[in-house]
Amino acid sequence: MSTLTMNNQGRLGLGGKRGNSLRKRKPRPTRSLTYDGFSRSAFSGAGRMVVRLVMTMLALSLVAVLGVGLLYGYRVLTSHPYFALKEIHVTGNTRVSRGDILKVAEVGLGMNSFEMNVDLVERRISDNPWVMSATVRREFPDKLRIAVVERVPAFWLRQGDAMYFADARGRVIAPMHPGEFASLPVLNVAEGVDDGGPVLSGLLKRMEERGTPFTQAQVAWVRLTSAHDLEIHLDGQEAGLTLRLSMDRWEVQLERLKVVWRDMMRRGELKDAAIIAASGDKVWIKKRPGQGA
Repeated sequence: MSTLTMNNQGRLGLGGKRGNSLRKRKPRPTRSLTYDGFSRSAFSGAGRMVVRLVMTMLALSLVAVLGVGLLYGYRVLTSHPYFALKEIHVTGNTRVSRGDILKVAEVGLGMNSFEMNVDLVERRISDNPWVMSATVRREFPDKLRIAVVERVPAFWLRQGDAMYFADARGRVIAPMHPGEFASLPVLNVAEGVDDGGPVLSGLLKRMEERGTPFTQAQVAWVRLTSAHDLEIHLDGQEAGLTLRLSMDRWEVQLERLKVVWRDMMRRGELKDAAIIAASGDKVWIKKRPGQGA
């Protein structure tokens, strides 16, 4: 009994020791990953930095090479005789001479096409008071075309003691110089009247379209008065004939005046009239002295 018990106890004891030994087995030494991982990470970061630095240097080098190449190419283009101007065509000019246009534009034969600043040339030409607009176009390798649109004078305009050319809206173009001549009506605008532009241009358009009983060649002077009236003096009669319309309703009143004009022409009385004026919805006539009322 005792022997069996001891054997059992011994077996149990042996089994217990084996189980304990399995539980208490010392772990094998593991390889530290912290240092190696840090080394790999540091090496990888440094490598990426080097690659970026190399790529940046290559990019900067490429930009520098391209810049030098472009500069060299530009110098070649702007100095090569193949692109020197051999023909300059100027169109649209009647009052401003070709020589004056080229002089103010600062261009001439032999100038390099690439060296010329087209926008600057256009601005220089447009600075001339007679030029409304200018278009400059290069035709490579050696041609230049300049097209100008000039201002057209429609009136003589007196300001102080000087006479000026004025356009269809009464705007000053340039002063009149000795020796200049043009068959234009004289424009007189009362002080403070600054809304007469549309009236003047509308009147000129009507005359061009033959919408008036008189022609532009018959008009001696045009006056915009402080009373806001439009006065037109015509040559061709003994002492001339003055027409008066309201600036606010001049188109409507012109149609009424045309009816009276035709009636007076039919009766042979137009030569006796000194003034034909439209006032409101009526047209009245002032005859010359000695011709009756």
